[in-house]
Amino acid sequence: MGSIGNYYRILDVPYDATFEEIKEAYRKKVKEVHPDKDNGNSEQFKRVKEAYETLKNVEKRKRYDDHLFATAHNFTHHLKQESPVETNPFIKLVNLQNKNRKQVTLSPVLLNAALILIEVLGNAYLNKKK
Repeated sequence: MGSIGNYYRILDVPYDATFEEIKEAYRKKVKEVHPDKDNGNSEQFKRVKEAYETLKNVEKRKRYDDHLFATAHNFTHHLKQESPVETNPFIKLVNLQNKNRKQVTLSPVLLNAALILIEVLGNAYLNKKK
């Protein structure tokens, strides 16, 4: 893992992207920034390749996500925090299957936003009812 930035942003994929989405985004980005093209950029090409190599491997991606989570929330350097997926048992249970039998996993951020929205709407409804 180099210090080149957010791999998800480099590939323009969401944090909960599937392997297929990552692969498709990688192929698209490589075509745009390949050094052999007229407007190609070898530095960007290296970044895209490193991002793909990390995100396609399950173990590397988990380590990268843990690292990204820890740095994004500015935890103190002596405090070891686990990602919410490891500490919250409900997050592991939220796997949905749509009609095409494609498994969809909801991210912790999306779950928290949904719970906050439900709470706000519920409070507004209860206050309005009085």
